[in-house]
Amino acid sequence: MSINSLLQSAFDHHREGRLDLAENLYLEIIKQAPTHWSARFKLATVLSRTGRHDAAIGWLMPMLAEDPDESVSLHKELGFAHASAGRPERALEHFRSILETLPNDADTLHLVANFAQSLHLQEEADTHYRRALEHRLLVTVPAVGGPPEFRVLFVFAPGRGNTPFVYLIEGATFESNVINLLEDFKYDDDALRNGGDIVVNLIADVDQGGPIIAFAEEIIDRIGKPIVNHPRKITGTGRESIAKLIADVPGCVVPQTRLYTADALRALLADEAAFPWALPLLVRRAGTHGGSDFEQVHYLWQLRTFVERQGDCDYYLTPFVDYRSADGHYRKYRFFYVDGEILPYHLAIGDQWKVHHVTTAMANTPWMQEEERAFLENPSSVFGDAQYAALREIGEKIGLDYFGIDCALDVQGKVVVFEVNACMLVHGGNEAFPYKTASVERIKRAFHMLLRRVALQKEKEAGAASAA
Repeated sequence: MSINSLLQSAFDHHREGRLDLAENLYLEIIKQAPTHWSARFKLATVLSRTGRHDAAIGWLMPMLAEDPDESVSLHKELGFAHASAGRPERALEHFRSILETLPNDADTLHLVANFAQSLHLQEEADTHYRRALEHRLLVTVPAVGGPPEFRVLFVFAPGRGNTPFVYLIEGATFESNVINLLEDFKYDDDALRNGGDIVVNLIADVDQGGPIIAFAEEIIDRIGKPIVNHPRKITGTGRESIAKLIADVPGCVVPQTRLYTADALRALLADEAAFPWALPLLVRRAGTHGGSDFEQVHYLWQLRTFVERQGDCDYYLTPFVDYRSADGHYRKYRFFYVDGEILPYHLAIGDQWKVHHVTTAMANTPWMQEEERAFLENPSSVFGDAQYAALREIGEKIGLDYFGIDCALDVQGKVVVFEVNACMLVHGGNEAFPYKTASVERIKRAFHMLLRRVALQKEKEAGAASAA
């Protein structure tokens, strides 16, 4: 078979997702023609898509030196390979290199801004977000499978604590248009209004959001489209506000969190005899998630050390509730509320009080996986009528269209509430836990159904108005 025929077959397999067959054909072409550019490049993309990022980089780097005219495509693939391998600094270098050739490319400007943001290079991120907005206001993710059922405008504030949404819009039959919101950028209301039939506010963290939440509220109200998770509802979802709001829900244990400025907390610590909290305590830097800047303290000197290390920021103090199960393990359950439906997402089991699925031994502990699988398939076997009644009342009090809850069950069967907000992550990367796929996909489908319901309601109202 000729090289051209082999290449066409490889392309066909590649396009149809048969990556193992495509890889073998690319290797056969390279065996016959070691410098074949397309075969080497496409082989690298297969290696990267199948998790062999360093192998992909090993093929791409020599090509970069050989063929400067193809530098844009090579830097792009190298950037994504390094990003997937957990090296955002190296990824950023490659995307910056693309801007040397294409300084006004909106996609690359967004990528550079996103990576700079993730690396806390705030000035660079802000500059590139602004440049990207000047060249293209919206980032569009097309609908799959044909014309979109409807269009959604997602309002996102870079670095301000947003609802993770990338997985939620994968494979959608609606078109997604994302607007990056900067406080001092002048937006074209008509362009935003034309960007979607409905609006989804993604700004979800009160402590990180600050004034941008009010700015989002102003813009969204001017657009005048149906809205999911309105910013007005987000303003009441700080940790202290939520703890107060749901304090009296029957069947719940809700540790009463309090927010302090650094100065106010230092003042409390200055008079140890009058310190109003019982120890142990949980202390967290406000605006953080995922267990970072979050510690348990048994002595005031530990709290003082934490504050000295973190510096001038706001802090949450929370009474520690020992939620260990009878077998000595800690169990943290996560549910998502989607349009009133309560859907299980995961169970994380650990031997330390700070439990996060990724840091536990669950990946190599079969009994833990089996327990999580059983919970996901039949959550009512763990959360009975009383617990579900508590969860439903929490949902009614919160009032958001989409959000998550992290909680546990104490030895009396009460729901111990850790966190309730719209910042929680749903992701599809569950290769190590394939039994999670059905539950995760169910949450995505429910999210799509929520947006479809809101969009159809808008159509019905418009039809009724025209008929009148």
